[in-house]
Amino acid sequence: MSLLSAVMLTAADSGGEFEPPTVEHSFFFDKIGNGEAISSVKAMVLLGLGVILIMAFYLAASRKAAVVPGKMQFAGESAYGFVRNGVAIEILGGVNGRKWAGFLATLFAFIIVQNLWGIVPLAQLPVTSHFAIPVLLALTVWFIYMFVGIQKHGFFGFFKLMCYIPGIPAAMHLLLIPIEFLSNIILRPFTLAIRLFANMFAGHMLITIAAVGTIYLWGTGNPVNIVLGILPFVGSLGLVFFELLICSLQAYVFCLLTAIYLESSLADSH
Repeated sequence: MSLLSAVMLTAADSGGEFEPPTVEHSFFFDKIGNGEAISSVKAMVLLGLGVILIMAFYLAASRKAAVVPGKMQFAGESAYGFVRNGVAIEILGGVNGRKWAGFLATLFAFIIVQNLWGIVPLAQLPVTSHFAIPVLLALTVWFIYMFVGIQKHGFFGFFKLMCYIPGIPAAMHLLLIPIEFLSNIILRPFTLAIRLFANMFAGHMLITIAAVGTIYLWGTGNPVNIVLGILPFVGSLGLVFFELLICSLQAYVFCLLTAIYLESSLADSH
């Protein structure tokens, strides 16, 4: 059952009174077993489908590579080149930028596709609005930049790089070392995950409420409500275009911060 169908049935059962959409309806949660655990089959299907679409796109783009690229090859090279030149090389430099460009481009493509499901008709669910997905991505980034940092500098050398600021009075280290440790080691995965999740969650809920309000007002049959329903309808269209910008921006910000964290781990000094 779709969200709009559920809301219309709920309104009918409650005598026509408006019932706001619940999180369970809005994010297509399904109860498992006795209902204590919940999951979203729709989100997992869209997650897998998104991965397949990304793989198919890049395979098609590279299948007939030529000096003069065709439309598909040009699209693939442009998407990869945007991340490689605008993020990887810009932040990490030439050598490390080219080394990590593939990872960053894959991360960007994955996030933007999973974000865009929220404005695709029938799908209408950004996968990244489920907190587990941003958490998994953030932890992956955290483990990678911790690993490469320790690999290059050694265990104690890496933590010194992250937490010790040279050239300041010795007494200040008592204050700044815990702050740097908290900021650079502990909080980075939390801020990465929450930023992506919160933006996609909020955007999806705003669009859902505007759309459900439109359906409800138009479904009452009252001429006044039908006219008033134009307002949330126009608002929902505006929110869709705004969400398109947010989807792209959040994918870019996540990718950019990942590159910055990698650069901090690979740097020779603080």
